[in-house]
Amino acid sequence: MRGFVGLTYTWFALWFMAPAAIMLVYSFGRTAGLTQRGLVNLHHLGLGNFLQALRYPTGTVLVISIENAVLATALCGLIAYPVAYFIARKLGPRSRVIVLLLVVLPFWTDYLLRMLGWRIFLSPLGLLYGALNALGWHVTYISILDTRSAVMVGLVYNYLPLFILPLAVVLERIDSQLLQAADDLGATRWTVFRTVTFPMSMSGVVAGTVLVFVPMLGDYVTPTLMGGARGLMIGSLVASEFTEGQNWSLGAAMAILLILLLVAIVAMAWLFVTGIRLVAFRLRSRALAREWAT
Repeated sequence: MRGFVGLTYTWFALWFMAPAAIMLVYSFGRTAGLTQRGLVNLHHLGLGNFLQALRYPTGTVLVISIENAVLATALCGLIAYPVAYFIARKLGPRSRVIVLLLVVLPFWTDYLLRMLGWRIFLSPLGLLYGALNALGWHVTYISILDTRSAVMVGLVYNYLPLFILPLAVVLERIDSQLLQAADDLGATRWTVFRTVTFPMSMSGVVAGTVLVFVPMLGDYVTPTLMGGARGLMIGSLVASEFTEGQNWSLGAAMAILLILLLVAIVAMAWLFVTGIRLVAFRLRSRALAREWAT
C-alpha cells in the first residue's frame, strides 16, 4: 500500500508539479532576444508578465472566457439534469446501461473529427442549411459558424456527458423510501423534488459543474475551430503565445493565472460540498435524536 501511495505521489510530481514549476519559473522571466540562446531570459526575474497578462487584451479575453465557460456550464446543467433524472429514476437497469452507453458514445470518436463535423453541419451552406430548406423554411444563409454561438454549441456538445454521468450516479443512489415517505405525507411532486431530490443531488451537480467548467475554461480547440477570431478564449491565447508569438514568458504567466483561477474554483466547490455534507449530517443527527427521545 505504501509503495502504491509513493508511486502515486511520484507520478503526480512528474506529470503535474514539475511542468507547473517550469511554467512558474518561466512566468517570471523575459522573452529572449533573437541573438540570445533560448526562448526565455531568466537572468532578470520580475512580475511584468503577470501585469501584462491582466491588461487588455488578455484581461478582456480572460473575462470573456469565464463568461463563456459559466454560460456553457449552466446550459449543460439545464440539459443534463432532466436527462440524468430520466436515466436514474425512470429507466430499468438494462435500459439505463444502454442509454448511458449512448451518452458516452461520442467520446469514442476523435475530438477533432467531431468539431470538424459540427463545422460542416453549421457552415453557411451546410447540412443545417439543407435541412431547414427541405422543411420549407427557405433559409438563404446560415451565419452561426465563427461566432460566439457556435462556440457555445461546441462547448455544450463536448462536455455535456461529463455533467450527465456523475449526476445520474448521485440521483440513482437516492433512497426511494425517502421519496415515498414524502409522498405519503401529502407532498406534491414539485415539493418532493424541491425539498428532497434536488438537495440530495447537489453533490452530483457540484461534481458535474467542476468536471465541465475546469476543462472548458482552458479549452482552445473548440473556440479555434468553431469561433475563429470571434471565439477567442484564454486557452487559445495561451497557445498562440507559445506557438505563433514565441513569447513563452507571457504565455506561462497566462497559464499560471489560469491555474490559480481553477484551483480557487475547485477549492470553493470543495468547501461548498463539505458544507452540504455537514448540514446533512446535522439534520440526520437531529432526526435521530428526536427519534430516540420518542
